[in-house]
Amino acid sequence: MQINGPSRQAVRWNLICRVSMLAAYLSMTPLAGAETGSCSNPNLTVSVPSSELRQEVCTAAELALEFLAGLGIQAKYPVRIVVVEQPLHNLTYSAYGCYDSRSDLVTVMSQQIIHKTSPSPKMFYQPLDQTQYRGIIAHEVAHALIQQNSKVLPLPLGTAAQEYLATVTQLSIMPPAIRDYVIGTADVGPWESGDIITGDYMAMAPARFAVKSYLHFRQLPDPAKFVDKLLRSKWYYVNVD
Repeated sequence: MQINGPSRQAVRWNLICRVSMLAAYLSMTPLAGAETGSCSNPNLTVSVPSSELRQEVCTAAELALEFLAGLGIQAKYPVRIVVVEQPLHNLTYSAYGCYDSRSDLVTVMSQQIIHKTSPSPKMFYQPLDQTQYRGIIAHEVAHALIQQNSKVLPLPLGTAAQEYLATVTQLSIMPPAIRDYVIGTADVGPWESGDIITGDYMAMAPARFAVKSYLHFRQLPDPAKFVDKLLRSKWYYVNVD
């Protein structure tokens, strides 16, 4: 689920994309003149129209891969990313990025198209800029790697578990000053023992969900143990011990 869409509806659409695995994204067209190629990391394949945008997409995706590798979440095969020149929407919902587990494809709107279709787009309380755009890409790449490393296949991994890891990845690759601003503005603490992490909280307060998850993750004495628990989650929620 991408928290970076323009509204709460965007969150719901991304849930539909990952849980129902709709085919709409298979018909999305990449930017005119797009070419498919690899990043310096062979575990990434991208379809973009220019070398400049390719580098931007590769940089964001590589940051996500590097962070997740530190948690033992490795790419088992290349992650495919395509940048499109049209809104991602269906059933009246919209979003900036999506990972479709059926096609195993990360689809992201170009930053230019986001600004054309969304008046003054914002996320994490800030105008959408290069840093936040990298976060969109990293978030969706995280979903792709989480799917590759799921320990409940062929069942779908729980929504809360996916979003916890994807949002932690997104905040972790941010420059510290920007991340600190997001944390301060959200004004929430970490998940605590006895809490239940749910996709509903994500839908109601996506930025706060992300911050609570990041703060909780940062204080874990054994992150690998909790990550293993998440990768085994079959439910819509996660209990915090």
